[in-house]
Amino acid sequence: MSALLAIVSRDADYYLMLSYILRGAGYRTVLVDIPNEAVMTAAERGAAAIIVDCQPGSQVLTDIASGLAEKGLAENLTLIALVAEKAAYLNILKADVDESFARPLPPDRLLSYLHDKIGNSSDEMPSHLVPIFDDMKLDVGGRRVLVRGMPVNLSPIEFRLLSALMGDAGRVLSRTELIAVAWPKSAFVEPRTVDVHIGRLRRALKRALGRDVIRTVPKEGYAIDIT
Repeated sequence: MSALLAIVSRDADYYLMLSYILRGAGYRTVLVDIPNEAVMTAAERGAAAIIVDCQPGSQVLTDIASGLAEKGLAENLTLIALVAEKAAYLNILKADVDESFARPLPPDRLLSYLHDKIGNSSDEMPSHLVPIFDDMKLDVGGRRVLVRGMPVNLSPIEFRLLSALMGDAGRVLSRTELIAVAWPKSAFVEPRTVDVHIGRLRRALKRALGRDVIRTVPKEGYAIDIT
């Protein structure tokens, strides 16, 4: 049976998007929308990991970490924090999580960590194709996008931009956020450069799909429409 992941979030849309990606990679998921039940639910259901959607001002992660320690489950359950913008990172460090990821999060980073940390015990070979739309999938291992089984020619930066947009599907990502995930930290990148690469990505996807799936929000940034 495939590994079960407990996702702690009060954002149903974010859970559905994240669950969709994880199930495509061979995992099972369960939503925990009452944070103080996270440890009990994970233990009773035999979850391999707890993934916490960390929002600004929330103490949920600290409470869950304390609960795992009190019940002696910290060694058996992997605790992962998905950190939203403006969340207090000091609280994340104090919680002593196994791993934390800043959002927007390229799906391949989370999937790679899960594969290395907990593997996947499914009797079936886990798929590395993460569904984006019915006719388009993200090949995490091959770092490419497939439309109806055919690869779309994207540069590494364009692939990382698409991964970031999918990591917070539907949310508008600023140019600053996209620069942080798509370029090396030492690189100086102007906002206009993001526009150029998004333009190339948009054209490549539109040629393959026959429709535009990237939405421009004036003065704010970009989002991918998953509907």
